[in-house]
Amino acid sequence: MAIFAVHIILQQYGTGKNTLHNAYRAHIELNKAINDQEARGVLEQLQPHKPGEFTNPGSSGWFLSVKTTMNTGFALCIIGMTLALFITLSWQNSCTAAVYVSTVNELVNAVTAANTGSDHTILVNKGTYDLNGEYLRITADNVTVRSTNGARSDVVLDGNYVTTEIFQILASNVTIADMTLQKAQDHPIHMMGADDHNISGVLIENVHIIDPGQQAVKINAGGSGHSADQGIIRDSLLELTAAGRTFVWDHNGSCYTGGIDGHGATYWRIQDNEVRGFWCNGDLSEHAIHFWSNSADTLVERNLIVDCDRGIGFGLGTSGHQRGIIRNNMIYHPENHGYSDVGIGLESAPNAKVYNNTIFLNHEYANAIEYRWSVTTGVEIRNNLTNKDITSRDEASGTVSHNSITAQADWFLDATAGDLHLTGTGHGVVDTGMALPEVNDDFDQESRPQGVGVDIGADEYSAAQGSSPVLPPIFLLLLR
Repeated sequence: MAIFAVHIILQQYGTGKNTLHNAYRAHIELNKAINDQEARGVLEQLQPHKPGEFTNPGSSGWFLSVKTTMNTGFALCIIGMTLALFITLSWQNSCTAAVYVSTVNELVNAVTAANTGSDHTILVNKGTYDLNGEYLRITADNVTVRSTNGARSDVVLDGNYVTTEIFQILASNVTIADMTLQKAQDHPIHMMGADDHNISGVLIENVHIIDPGQQAVKINAGGSGHSADQGIIRDSLLELTAAGRTFVWDHNGSCYTGGIDGHGATYWRIQDNEVRGFWCNGDLSEHAIHFWSNSADTLVERNLIVDCDRGIGFGLGTSGHQRGIIRNNMIYHPENHGYSDVGIGLESAPNAKVYNNTIFLNHEYANAIEYRWSVTTGVEIRNNLTNKDITSRDEASGTVSHNSITAQADWFLDATAGDLHLTGTGHGVVDTGMALPEVNDDFDQESRPQGVGVDIGADEYSAAQGSSPVLPPIFLLLLR
């Protein structure tokens, strides 16, 4: 295997708006292409480069970088796809437009216009947008709302606990990206089926959600019973602070909050997110990531969960979940808040797979992973590293093997900060796991195995732990 890097530079001429718009569209399409081929790739953040860097002196623009570990033939295929995409996107520029907004009224009007057939790409300029009751309801397919420059901290949509939901999505192939959403009274992002059909293909990417009044991201069937399926939530940060915790309790009279909450949802991908702080002093919070109520085939991978009452859940009680994979996640919880619970829970979740997760819990709850209820059959729990038990409850059955439940804090680089990367090889978990066809990389997307065998837990240890090679680009494309 070899590591390839592809850098594409888009030079800016005139206003540069169309060039930037094409760069964003290529960012989305390249990432989808790599994921569809199941390559182990990382699409880096679109960012400005300095005048003269990579390009002729005095030029400016944006670059897009793809790093991926794959065989040579597949790398050449990606390069060819890159060329084809940019040629196609440049040609399409003449018939695809974007609207730029700088005020709340402009943003609301742009969404309204997109719903009726106007420009479907809305680029939000830098600033804080006090919504104060306004909300964005998207009912047309293929709408994109993202920040102009790709920096999520530069665009803040603030509900000020007046706006109930910032985004309501009832359409397919909608993208929300590169922005901060804060203080929605209920759900900052709420996806649901349309009145007469299911929706699919929603992408939530590089979004920072702060202090939601209820769940940060809600997915459920609409009033007609149609569902929201086959979406992706990735590279986002969801967090509840002390101030937000106070509002949650006052608003709901309970700890009715959590990170991602999916009902009746199928084939969702929850990847490379960070979820923090979902707990209350007086009650048990909902999960950091939870799919239930007849959800199915969810993939939850490479997420970092810190200081949340409950980590990842498939099903709850008799409201179940079919199949799905939970792999390569890191879950840490500090001292007890009084209502802490399990790191990973399977309830009425037949045929679920829990592979290569690392869970370190300092609270008093006895179990790191549970599988529960007699309908929970055929589950596989393998290669997980924890400091607490893995337990069957209420007649659940499955296969449990190659796990370690004796982890100590000094096994990890910085457990109290949630950094559960291994410090060395002397803990009995390196090279002692079971090779699984569904697990070819680790939390950092580094390939497995690095040694003679697969490691137990989310981190595949290597002697150069924490470092990654910096290689020159093998391909450079300048558009002039």
